[in-house]
Amino acid sequence: MCGIAGLLNLSDGGVVDHDLLETMTDTLAHRGPDGRGTWYGDGVGFGHRRLAIVDPEGGAQPWVDEGGRGILTYNGELYNQRYLRKQLETEGIRFRSTCDTEVVSQALLHWGIDRALDKFRGMFAFGLWEIGPRRLTIARDIMGVKPLYWAMRNGAVRFGSEIKTILADPTFPREPDLTTLVNYFAHYRLSFDGRTLFRHIKEVQPGTYLTWEGRRRSEKKYWSLPLIPEADKKDPGEEVVAEKMRNHLVRAVKRRLMADVPVGAYLSGGVDSAILTTIMKAIIGSNFHTFSIGFGEEGGNEFKYSSMMAKALGVKHEQVTLTEEGYFKEFESLIHVKDTPLSVPNEVPLRYLSRFIKRKVSVVLSGEGADEVFAGYTQLVRSPHDAWLADRLQNEGSTFSDQDRARLTASLTNLYGDSAFAGHKAQFMHLYQWVPKQQRDKWFHPRLPLQNVESEITSSWDRQWSALDDAGLDPYEKVLHILQEVHLKALLLRLDATSMAEGVEGRVPYTDRNLVEWANALPIKYKLRWRDASAQEKAATLTSAESAGQLDINKYALRLAFAGTIPDEILLRPKTAFPVPLDTWLYGKRFDWLKERVLTPRMGELFDLKVLEAELLSVRGKQEGMKLWMLANVGIWLEMYFSGSNVS
Repeated sequence: MCGIAGLLNLSDGGVVDHDLLETMTDTLAHRGPDGRGTWYGDGVGFGHRRLAIVDPEGGAQPWVDEGGRGILTYNGELYNQRYLRKQLETEGIRFRSTCDTEVVSQALLHWGIDRALDKFRGMFAFGLWEIGPRRLTIARDIMGVKPLYWAMRNGAVRFGSEIKTILADPTFPREPDLTTLVNYFAHYRLSFDGRTLFRHIKEVQPGTYLTWEGRRRSEKKYWSLPLIPEADKKDPGEEVVAEKMRNHLVRAVKRRLMADVPVGAYLSGGVDSAILTTIMKAIIGSNFHTFSIGFGEEGGNEFKYSSMMAKALGVKHEQVTLTEEGYFKEFESLIHVKDTPLSVPNEVPLRYLSRFIKRKVSVVLSGEGADEVFAGYTQLVRSPHDAWLADRLQNEGSTFSDQDRARLTASLTNLYGDSAFAGHKAQFMHLYQWVPKQQRDKWFHPRLPLQNVESEITSSWDRQWSALDDAGLDPYEKVLHILQEVHLKALLLRLDATSMAEGVEGRVPYTDRNLVEWANALPIKYKLRWRDASAQEKAATLTSAESAGQLDINKYALRLAFAGTIPDEILLRPKTAFPVPLDTWLYGKRFDWLKERVLTPRMGELFDLKVLEAELLSVRGKQEGMKLWMLANVGIWLEMYFSGSNVS
């Protein structure tokens, strides 16, 4: 795992700024403490910082092809590199190292970009310079496990693993992107349609590559999650599903154990990490470390369950407790690591845990992706049920009793502000947000073009939803599709930032391409189902908030495949969010800290401070602390990155 950077001058006979590239490369030292390299050619330069995981002696980068065809700067792991190496050798390619970097280089140069990317199974971001055609290609893996950013400035292309590589140029313009910022509050995402929170810096989207040949730029989406209507899916039966689930996951874990350094795992106490560590033990025995973190406050950790699982496995388990003081001590430095506000509160403890993990291992397996692929978010994935209920309430022929009709109308209104929706999308979008539009409109300064911004966000969702409608997807599969294509990349960015900040490589078996594509073709009942016919009947008069996790079973295929292997107390646990006690802290002794970071002149250039002050003083509801936490994030970020410039 590494950090990459690059510059390309698009002018004929142009040169690259060597000092700038050296600085860009050095901003990524935390991602690659084991090695540093730069390469310069005719109008192009690549930088690399290395975290040595495979072939520590032979994998230095940037990688220069011996045949003079190209140069590669690469961040990631190619898990099927041995298979591809054999394929390439049968086609006459000879290798000088055992590292996957050379396999990536040879595959791209020998097979071409499209064919190679279709064969790759792994996580990666890379820049490839082909000398003959003078062509630059930058690409990112299908799920977005590894980040990659780019920008244009003064006739030069810049790219890097982190936003800070581009901001290494002190003359680079710094302006917040208002649409992306509003979207952050709406959907806690740090990018919007390839745009970042910095107006002039873009994100290479997952499963996408960009190419520059001369001044001509092209962009191609080389992989998307297949759109398969429920009617076209075949039911192989529970025995076959359970067997294939085990086989896919064992293969995914085995691939991610490829390393010449120690490998460990997160063990939260939930079913996802329990399954991964169980498979790890079956493959390599119990001589590996597992890790969990939590808070000392009541309900602030899941140590009971992580300890139970570690004991069942007989592995070395470390539990780390983070205090309130420790959380706020780490908070602002992590914003600087990410160059953005944080997306979820548990990033702080995960970064702290990574520092602890580094003492033991350099690679850690993590459970991201299981919730998105197998319907782990209880109420959210069950929420189409509410749209169905609302339709029935509006149908005069429905058979609700007067009592049930009145109660359901009240329950839906309490959840959504109404008991009728203009379709499934309207229902889902209301639930899939943190700060409602009406509240966002009040927060921001009235002189800002918020109507245009909200229109952009709405149009983007309309396009995405129309594609799902056109494909004829089941309402539940629509939700899962959005979670995998939109939601997941924010969590993967969280993992990358918090682990690589301390030189630890996070690997995610549940994002394995073969597993994801197989699971996507399964009928919805293998992801989410009612417990039985009586439960479904009972749910007909209950909302998703009342029935999800009580009357249904999510992650059904996962639980089915590992029944009898994982202790039932863990296997059957409903999903539990990482408990960060924001409400207790921000409404308590951290309130002054909060005000100092929200009510600032810098925030006043974008927000109505009187409205925000009233918000701080009035908000006291459960989970409302998340909104205040997001405001504090933005206040810190604006001060950190836009001090001395006008942010509006």
